[in-house]
Amino acid sequence: MGRRSVREFKDRPIDKETLEALLDVARRAPTASNSQKLHWIVANGGAKVHALAAEAMNWMRTSDIAPARLEQWERGYDFILRGAPTVIMVCTPADYQWGKQDCAIALTFLELAAEARGLGVCWTGYLIRAAGVHAPLRQTLSIPEGFVIHGGVMLGERKYSYRLVPPRKPLSVQWV
Repeated sequence: MGRRSVREFKDRPIDKETLEALLDVARRAPTASNSQKLHWIVANGGAKVHALAAEAMNWMRTSDIAPARLEQWERGYDFILRGAPTVIMVCTPADYQWGKQDCAIALTFLELAAEARGLGVCWTGYLIRAAGVHAPLRQTLSIPEGFVIHGGVMLGERKYSYRLVPPRKPLSVQWV
C-alpha cells in the first residue's frame, strides 16, 4: 500500500550485490511459454546515468517532444532521469510478440523487490521512448542488434520519506 513512484534520490550508487539480487528476482518473473527472452542493461553511477539523460535530451531537441522542458534542462534540472544513481532497462528480440508484456511483468517484480529493500523506483518514460528511435542512445546503451527496449526504471535511495501515498480511484470491476 505504501509503494509510490520516487523522483528524488540520494546521490549514492547502488551496490552491485543489491542490483544482482534485484535482477535475480526479475529474471524469475513469468514469461510467455517460459521463453525467458529478456535482456537487461544496467547503468550504475551518476556520470553514466547523466550521459543517458543527456543523449535522450539530444533526441528531444530534434523531435519537438515537450519543448517547455528544454529550459529546465538548460538550467540544470534533469527531468528525464531525475538524478537517479541507477537505471535498469530491459529489452527483447524485436520479433518476439510477447516482449512488452514479459518486460512489464519482470520490471514490476524488480520494482516491488526494490521497494522491499527500501529503494525508490520510477519508470523511465522519456528514456524508453528515446531508446526506441534515437540511434545514438541505442549505441550508448549497447542495445543488441535486433532488440527493442520495452521498459526501464530509475532507482536509488529515496532522498525524502513520504507519509502519504498518492490517492487512487475506487476499484472498477464487473463480475460476470
